[in-house]
Amino acid sequence: YSMDFNGTTDALVLASDSLDLPDGPFTLETWLNAKRFGERTGLICKTESSEFGMFVNGGKPSFIVHLNGAYVTAGVEAALLEVDRWHHIAGVFDGQEVRLYVDGQPVAAAPGKGKRTRNALPLIIGADVNSKGKSTSPFHGSLDAVHLSSGARYAGAFEPVARPDADDTSRLLLQFDGFLGPWSLDSSGQGGHPRIQGQPDLTRR
Repeated sequence: YSMDFNGTTDALVLASDSLDLPDGPFTLETWLNAKRFGERTGLICKTESSEFGMFVNGGKPSFIVHLNGAYVTAGVEAALLEVDRWHHIAGVFDGQEVRLYVDGQPVAAAPGKGKRTRNALPLIIGADVNSKGKSTSPFHGSLDAVHLSSGARYAGAFEPVARPDADDTSRLLLQFDGFLGPWSLDSSGQGGHPRIQGQPDLTRR
């Protein structure tokens, strides 16, 4: 299954204290299938002059990490993402640089190191987050296999896995197999079940 977001009110909200992502290298990845791309579209974000986020503004993917007091951005100027088509996006921070991959191919990189600037805002899946912790710049389309893990998972080109398994580096893994009351089930073993906002639907991929 995948989760469909309506581009207005739908999102998943994971409280900051439910997310244990240590300093140092980490990887954020997901599958997406967009209905449309807004001029500013947040995909998976914990950004407010701090932390990290993934954007797909106008179909142009980017991955940003706030290191040593400033954002480091790995992004592209071309609209690499098509609507009504599944794409895999991965962002990697390996301690020395921030990298972006689309469909398993490296497309952007920027040098950056240091500590990640922390915040107490939630991680929002399906939108950006504002300074009050609310969702903004929402995504319209479907997401699947949202995986946040410690460590740099990819160094070069790779074959994206449709359904990744949790391992000992997994910090959040959303397979969208079903709901757990008002929460979306986290398969990482960390118990970080994000709260459902709006009425996102589950559909068979």
